[in-house]
Amino acid sequence: MHENEHYFTVKPNNKALQQYIAYYYFNTSNTEGFVKSYIFYPHYRNAITVYKQSKISFSGSESRVTPCTKQSFEIIYTGIHLTARSGIIQAPFDKIGIVFQPLGLNHFLSQPLSTVVTETPKVNFDYFGKDFEQVLTQVYSTNSTREKANLLDAFFSSKITHFQDELFLKAVDLLFKTELNIQEVSNTLGINRKTLLRLFQKHLNCSPKAFSTLIKFRKAIDIYQKHKPALTDLAYQNDYYDQADFIKHFKKVTGFNPKAFFGNLSHLGTEDTFWTILNS
Repeated sequence: MHENEHYFTVKPNNKALQQYIAYYYFNTSNTEGFVKSYIFYPHYRNAITVYKQSKISFSGSESRVTPCTKQSFEIIYTGIHLTARSGIIQAPFDKIGIVFQPLGLNHFLSQPLSTVVTETPKVNFDYFGKDFEQVLTQVYSTNSTREKANLLDAFFSSKITHFQDELFLKAVDLLFKTELNIQEVSNTLGINRKTLLRLFQKHLNCSPKAFSTLIKFRKAIDIYQKHKPALTDLAYQNDYYDQADFIKHFKKVTGFNPKAFFGNLSHLGTEDTFWTILNS
């Protein structure tokens, strides 16, 4: 992490919330003229990101954040995306992230995700309305990371609706815990592939194949960070067809071959946030 910025991650203090919210992060810099350029990678998790007194714009797969004097929040939803995205952020900035577990956000919605957002990233994500903005004002008013987490915990605890689609929950669980392909998942659940596709589009805005691919990708990152295996072994452990398939997939998702990707990866905070910092 650059000396001109601070980045902290913290799990919800409320243990019950941890099954829905993976962690919060707080990223700040007050250094005028400091600019960070980075690449962030696809994940099966989705997130809500908040900027205070900043303006964010998107062009293709790039986002740009610049300071502004407007006393308001930019609230962005980032759902599942299948390839790397780049970002440029100019200080001063004060950024909050709520990173949800797979299907975590769905437990706070009273309707399917696909009816709440139809694109990613979604600018001006206002589903939680003025209540959320009031809590954000309180969060930004304290310097205590624990208190920030407590305030966010209280807000999200009050919004739990509990996701009820048991069939879909089973489908996601099978993809995480087994090596079944999409057809085998459909067969296990006693539904056809089209039904499974509709469920994924309804609740995650993606296909089951895309979601399965992201699980494989993130598992590879996790294994490499923990054990540093040879890349040939990593490909084998993650059920890639062969080394060529492994390299092709990483180039498609990240823009780098596996060796270059892992060689330039930076770990932010204490959770599974891995970016490539281009310059800062």
